[in-house]
Amino acid sequence: MLEEIVRYKVQETAQRKQAHGIDALLKRIRDARAPRHFVGALAGEGISLIAEAKYRSPSKGVLRADYDPLQLAMAYQAGGASALSVIADSRFFGNAPHVVGMLANHPQITLPVMYKDFIVDEYQVYEARALGADAVLMIVRCLPPGSLARLHTLANQLGLDVLVETFDEADIDQALSVDASIVGINNRDLDTFKVDFDRSAQLFECLPASVIAVAESGVAGHQDMQLVERIGFAAALVGERLLTAADPCLESRRLLGADEAV
Repeated sequence: MLEEIVRYKVQETAQRKQAHGIDALLKRIRDARAPRHFVGALAGEGISLIAEAKYRSPSKGVLRADYDPLQLAMAYQAGGASALSVIADSRFFGNAPHVVGMLANHPQITLPVMYKDFIVDEYQVYEARALGADAVLMIVRCLPPGSLARLHTLANQLGLDVLVETFDEADIDQALSVDASIVGINNRDLDTFKVDFDRSAQLFECLPASVIAVAESGVAGHQDMQLVERIGFAAALVGERLLTAADPCLESRRLLGADEAV
């Protein structure tokens, strides 16, 4: 699935770049609000929650029938989330770049916003900042050798923080080679698709203490949050658990252990 998505992203981004060039994005960047400190939002006491907004997933289909990204973001914020992860893809996940911009610039949303897409081209990085995003996700597996360093540098120059997602030791080596300050470890094994926190704990040991580590995928409740916090993760990125909850605000509080009904 990852290879299919990346192939599509290469084609899609080339078409969008041709239709709306980078010069237009640079103009919007000059008018964009100042970036919020995504790194700082994750660096507090205890484990932080990065709450995700998306309509569906390729494997699970529609996750929330009454999906309203603004109401969802407000619920996450009220529930104690430290940051928002907003999918910028429409074909596979049912969101779109404009949703990132809507949440990043809404006066009632004060959390930093991460533009989450399968980044393969500089165009997406410029677009993220033009939309008002504060951070971007870059998946090591999606990028050819050398591209991660170039795109990571560009993002930092634009004022964006970068969450670099990894799956194994080789990915972590690449993330550290570009001095990534935030490194995500996907808890889901790409070969078996099973969630394996023991594997994540082993990979966590490859990270220096200076890196903010984020646990991604498979966090299904407060006990999992406690587990990844014990491992040493500073934050967890959670989507499905929150999106399928009857009350996303209450579920955010439960994940963080801030509700008696844990």
